[in-house]
Amino acid sequence: MKISNQIEHLRNLFNELRYMEVIQFSTITLPIALEEKRYAEALLCYEFLASTYFEIGSYQNFHAVMDDYEKLCLTYGKDENKMVYYYLYSLEHIFTKHHDQSIEAAKKSLKYAHLLQCDELIIINYCNLAAQYRYTNEPENAHIAIKLAEYYKQKAQAVNATVVRGYLGALYYYASTSSSVEFSEIKQDILQHLEGKYPYYAGNILFAEAILNYRIGHGDESLEMFEQAFFQLEKQQNIVLMSVVERYLQRFKLIDQFRYKNELQQLINLHKNEPANVRKERNIHTDLFFEEETTALAIKFPHVVSKESTIRFVENALTNKEAIYCIHWCFITDKIEELFGSLFNEQLLFTLFESIYQNIFEYEAKVNVLSKSAGEAFIKNISESDFFKLLMKLEEKLRTTAVHTTSGIVEIPIHFGFIHSDQLKKEEVSYEQLAAFADASLYYAKSHGQLYIYS
Repeated sequence: MKISNQIEHLRNLFNELRYMEVIQFSTITLPIALEEKRYAEALLCYEFLASTYFEIGSYQNFHAVMDDYEKLCLTYGKDENKMVYYYLYSLEHIFTKHHDQSIEAAKKSLKYAHLLQCDELIIINYCNLAAQYRYTNEPENAHIAIKLAEYYKQKAQAVNATVVRGYLGALYYYASTSSSVEFSEIKQDILQHLEGKYPYYAGNILFAEAILNYRIGHGDESLEMFEQAFFQLEKQQNIVLMSVVERYLQRFKLIDQFRYKNELQQLINLHKNEPANVRKERNIHTDLFFEEETTALAIKFPHVVSKESTIRFVENALTNKEAIYCIHWCFITDKIEELFGSLFNEQLLFTLFESIYQNIFEYEAKVNVLSKSAGEAFIKNISESDFFKLLMKLEEKLRTTAVHTTSGIVEIPIHFGFIHSDQLKKEEVSYEQLAAFADASLYYAKSHGQLYIYS
C-alpha cells in the first residue's frame, strides 16, 4: 500500500509539472520498489524520472536513467511500459542526431499506443514525427503526421499539461512550414493549459518563434528570439534544448551572428563532459536535521542556523531596540508516515520546510529547525500587515502540498504560533520568552484545529 500511494503521489507531481519534486520523491520510491522486486512500480518511477530529466534538459541524468530503464522495461515491461519507453527512446535519439532511429522508435511507441487506444501518446508521437519529418526534409510524411495528430487531438476527451507539452512538436512543425495562424493557435493552446505552472517551456516556445520568424523572412527578429531562448534555457540549465538551438543556428547560418555563440558552446561542451550523477538528490533528507551549524541544510539554506546563532541574532536586535516577530510552526504528518513510510515522510517535510524558507528568507530573518516537523523563525523590521500577508502566503503555498494516495487526497495540517516583541514588557523580552510565548500560541492553535490564534 505504501509503494502504491507513493506512485500515486509521483503521478500527480508529474502531471502538475512539479519536476524537482518528482526527482526528490522518485529517489525514495525507486530503490524500495527495486529491492522488493515490485517491477511494475519501479518502471513507473523510471518513466517519471526519465521524462522529468528530459523535460528539464538534464541530458546526462536522462541518459543514465534510460540505461537502467531499458534493461528493466525490456525484461519485465508490459505493453504500456514499452509504449512510454519507446517514446522516450525516440526523444533520446533526437538529441543525439540519430533521426532515423528516433523516427523508428516513435513508430514503435505509436504501435503500442494504437493497440492500447492511448490517445495521449498517439497525439504526442504524431506531433513529434511531424517535426522530425520536417527536419529530415520529408514534407509529405510530415503533413500526414500533423493531420493525424490534429484528428486525434479533436477526438481526445480530456487534455492535461502532460499532453500539451507534446504539442511542442506541432509548434515546431508549424514554425518550420511558416504557418503563422496555426502556430498562434497551438501556442495559445499550450499557454492556456500551462497557466500557473512553472515556466519550463518558455524557452521551447521562444525557440519555435525564432524558427517561425526565420522561415517567414524576418532574420533580425529570428536572431533576437534565438537570443531570448538562450537566456531562458541558460537560466534553466536546459542543455538538451541548448544543443538543438545551436543546431538550428548552424542550419540557418546564423551562428556567427549570434552574440552568445561562445557561451552557448561552452555550456554545451561543459555538460557533455560532466559525469552522470543520476542520484545527486538522493538521501538529502538524512542531512536535514543535524544539530551542527554547518550541514548540507545550512549550505543550501544559509539563513538556517543553530540555536546559539538564533539567540545572538535576537539579542542583537533587542539591544538595538529593533522590533522582532517570533514564529513557530508545526506539521502534523503521522497519517502521512503511516500511508507512505518514514523516508517519504522525511522528504515531504524537507519539501515543506523549503517552501517556508523560500518565503521567509526574503525578509531580515533567521530560521531554526526544532525537529523534523517543527521550526521557528525570528523576523526583524516587518510590519504587522506584511507579517499577516506572509502568513497567508505560507498557508496558500503549503496547502498545495497535499499528497495523493490511491484512495484520494490527504491534506497536511499546519499550525503557526507567533508573538511580537512589543507584546511583552521590555524587561521580559528575551529569546527564551519569545520562543515560549510563540510555542504556547502554537499549542492553542493545534488544540483548536486552527491555522493560528490571534489575540
